[in-house]
Amino acid sequence: MALAPVSGAVQAIHHAVGAHPLPHRPVLDAVVAEVERHRRPLLVLDNCEHLLADVAGVVSELLARCPRLRVLVTSREPLRLAGEQVFAVGELTLPAADADVAEALRHDAVALFRDRAVSVDRSFEVDAANVADVVAVCRSLDGMPLAIELAARRTTVLSPADVLARLGDRLALLTGPRAADDRHRTLRTAIGWSYDLLSEEEQAASRRLAVLGVPFDLGVASAVCGVPDALELLSGLEQKSLLVAERAGGRTTFRQLESIRLYCHERAIAHGDLSLVADRVVEWVCSVVEPEISSFFPSPPVVLRLDRNVGLLDLAVARTAATGDWSRHALAIVATAWTSTPRGPRGAPTELLHQALSRPMPQTYRSVLAVLAAMHHRTRGGWHATRRFAEESLAIERADGRRPGTTARALEVLASAEAHTGDPELAYRLFDEAAALLREPDDKLARAILLNSYGWTLLQHGFADRAAPLVREALTLTRLIGLPHMLNPVLHTAGAIALARKSFPEAVELFREGLQAGSEHPVDQYYDLEGLALGLLGVGSDDERALSLLTSAAVVRTRYDFRAEPYWQALLDDARAVCRERISAARLRAAESTGERMSLAQAISYALTAQPPADSDGVVSARERHVATLVAEGLTNRQIGQRLGISPHTVARHVTHARSKLGLRSRAQLAVWAGRQTS
Repeated sequence: MALAPVSGAVQAIHHAVGAHPLPHRPVLDAVVAEVERHRRPLLVLDNCEHLLADVAGVVSELLARCPRLRVLVTSREPLRLAGEQVFAVGELTLPAADADVAEALRHDAVALFRDRAVSVDRSFEVDAANVADVVAVCRSLDGMPLAIELAARRTTVLSPADVLARLGDRLALLTGPRAADDRHRTLRTAIGWSYDLLSEEEQAASRRLAVLGVPFDLGVASAVCGVPDALELLSGLEQKSLLVAERAGGRTTFRQLESIRLYCHERAIAHGDLSLVADRVVEWVCSVVEPEISSFFPSPPVVLRLDRNVGLLDLAVARTAATGDWSRHALAIVATAWTSTPRGPRGAPTELLHQALSRPMPQTYRSVLAVLAAMHHRTRGGWHATRRFAEESLAIERADGRRPGTTARALEVLASAEAHTGDPELAYRLFDEAAALLREPDDKLARAILLNSYGWTLLQHGFADRAAPLVREALTLTRLIGLPHMLNPVLHTAGAIALARKSFPEAVELFREGLQAGSEHPVDQYYDLEGLALGLLGVGSDDERALSLLTSAAVVRTRYDFRAEPYWQALLDDARAVCRERISAARLRAAESTGERMSLAQAISYALTAQPPADSDGVVSARERHVATLVAEGLTNRQIGQRLGISPHTVARHVTHARSKLGLRSRAQLAVWAGRQTS
């Protein structure tokens, strides 16, 4: 029986089971008598969330008095009775964004959309023309069954593409038929039913967390909710299906399904929570950054914590700018400069750094921002700007004389600039001064970073033998620290030294290790792709792969304005000249085309996989060869299907078969193979 419309569990159960009243006896006794008349009684109670304590008491009593009874309860949270078995019903399974029709329909979310759409429009079908939009709708709705049902009903007047375009206002868009249960007539009322059953503290937490708009951890939630520890709040919301806990890599993060977040965000606006949340996010960011402000390099746990909550930093930057809180604005930008994401480079944008430095702030903060600006310009080859900002930071540090970490950092960056624009010998003296400052504190990571920078500078000026022991020590220190992703820049310098010494096999292994070690920050890995390409050319093992990697790295450099130092750029230019000499014109174009089309993740995967076979084309059918040729042209499965008059699913099958026959692990490798066959 459904308990949503009722206000008392005992009377409702009494009525539902058809129990006969017993004179002068409690109602529950009559229910027990009726239940005991059946050999294998099963009591089903639906929608118990609003009567949870009442239902729990009645069920506990019934189970104690009726040993044969089994009870099935549906609710947003468990009854928490002894012996209770909880079966969590989460979101429906979702296909990948690029799934074809056959793959998409194997997932419950898409199948439900199809079934409900057909129930209102018998001509509807999921086909090659609309599958991408149907999948996008289901993914946008997080696999929520009710939301998908309501969205599917809109296909009587809207195409899936139109539904997708309107999901920004989904709470108004997604409504059901008049005959539906009131709670299920609209998405807004369905979510509102659950929200209204929350305690005041849970409602406030739901509203305030919705303002974040990104996944968050327990520490952030505690700060935003204004409590010392939000564990119980988050646990309660998760048990009530208003929060999703995700566990990966030994940590737990939380998020609201987007439809729930939009509803709670509306409530946050109504309660005036937006400014409160923004201020609490600012406080959290500053509490993380401030203790590290005078260090040579922020501790890895702090960087990792900021990386995991990088979506909050824009909110902190915007809030402090809007309120003119320039000191905390500086700290928010420092946090931005310390972070990176898989989709973008580490560091704050140029304009943001420059604008912040024009504002009033404590000198300690100005020094850190100035050295971060110097590092930013160093990455982009702006050596004169690097020098100017590093000198500003160093002047502040020398006047204060109490922060060896930030002083050493300013010296290190200024030394790099002097090596390129001034006196290299002065640069080496600055490096030595920085190294002396870092000898006392037992900061292995800071010393490793400094020695690596020193070694890289020496190498660029032709002193590979002087650089080698410095980089060896840096590599040893970094391995001792046990942070694999911090190995990436040191392995690159070690690989570059191996290149300078013509030890090409050693260079290849070092750059491969760097690609594997730096997987947490893939945008940093374009340098390793270039190094691996130089090593492959030196070995002479795979010139076309090397050219594809060089081209892919060049795309990253152009996108983010990362300019190579003159020393490294000369090596890259020489490598391209070698490729033009060794590779035929047709294969050269195919290799470059492959590199241009690959994403950075694909290029890294391509770099780390075994060399594709060059002479195994006899096992590939004519149609598979034709499809592979179109893959090499950069066409998607849908575009190939349109050109050949076959379905995208058939195209995908041909691609899979061709890769399997050739022993290839990626689409990019198949494109390279096809380019070789047409040369």
